[in-house]
Amino acid sequence: MQSFDFCRPTNIVFGAGRVSELSEIVKKYGRKVIFVTYEEKMADILGLRKKILIPFSESGLEVQEHYGVKSNPTVEHTRKILSSARSFQPDVIVAVGGGSVIDECKFISAALHYNGDPWDIACGKARIETVTPVIAVVTMPATSSEMNDTAVISNETLKRKEGFSDVKMVPAEALLDPEFTYDIPLKQTGYSATDIVSHLLEAYIVHQEAFVPMQNRFCEGMIKTVIDCMDRIIENPRDKEARAMLMWTATYAWNGFYVCGLGSGNPAIHILGHSLSAFYDTPHGAAMGITIPAVIRYTMKERTARYARMSRKIFGVDEDDDCRAAHKGLEMLIQWIRKMGSPTTFREAGIPEDNLEALAADALKTAEMWGVGDKYTLEMCKDMFACCL
Repeated sequence: MQSFDFCRPTNIVFGAGRVSELSEIVKKYGRKVIFVTYEEKMADILGLRKKILIPFSESGLEVQEHYGVKSNPTVEHTRKILSSARSFQPDVIVAVGGGSVIDECKFISAALHYNGDPWDIACGKARIETVTPVIAVVTMPATSSEMNDTAVISNETLKRKEGFSDVKMVPAEALLDPEFTYDIPLKQTGYSATDIVSHLLEAYIVHQEAFVPMQNRFCEGMIKTVIDCMDRIIENPRDKEARAMLMWTATYAWNGFYVCGLGSGNPAIHILGHSLSAFYDTPHGAAMGITIPAVIRYTMKERTARYARMSRKIFGVDEDDDCRAAHKGLEMLIQWIRKMGSPTTFREAGIPEDNLEALAADALKTAEMWGVGDKYTLEMCKDMFACCL
């Protein structure tokens, strides 16, 4: 076990119907609220006006509404919000959505206190000095953004997607009401499930610690939980128990807890995936469906024993030979990702196969930004993308 610091001060409010408590939660932080979510059509489908905005008004809260967050949130959209939010001077930001909305709200919470271009924060040119509190109301469980210190923002002009972190960005509160998830279409739910698995696998497949049974079993058990939940949700999309369990699993998949003691890691799955989202606006979960198998293929020889363990513990592969077990488990993982409705190759996603050089250069830049550039070369990134074909 390596040394680590771990602090997650987010207050979790979990349970069906608990959105009714949101107004009182908000009042702890003040009366002026910025409300941010997806397109208004999606807000109507989720019943956000009835469940959130009307109760806000009845509680005497002053609300500024903002819509239009994309699945890959952009600095361009953030700038539009900031143009009116700065004069409004909110006491708190309420993010209603999945990781994309929560990430953009974390970004807004820091950018409100910075006088320059907010993109400076995303690309590390400006430090986060202070933030406006964020309350995350999760409607699309996937990224753990409601309980971690990380955000990702895309710059459509530059075709860049930056991930950045600061403990100040951890949401103050997270309201997890499974009722919001009952009507999420299976395709979006499948993308979310794939994303959850990508977060769990990221550390599991690369760490070098010899004896970390808690972390290994936590990861294996959580992935099996995702698989069990999705089996039930595919059979009955409104399975309340499965939806609730998937939501809680998503929150703990990447909130910094299970990776404690495993070291800084090497997030190749996300390094590659960010480039796909930046270049082709590929939904994050769909990008993960492509890059998970690619990274495993690329590292199969050096990590055969780890993948063999994954195959046996998660997929129940009954095979004594590590090499055969590892390859069989990879094929079972690919079939599961396809079952989730996610692509597993460029061709399945409709991504051009002749742009590997540019993708590799972008991925290398991301690796350098994340402090692991010494572990990559341009040729290595290109070879990993070739494993996506």
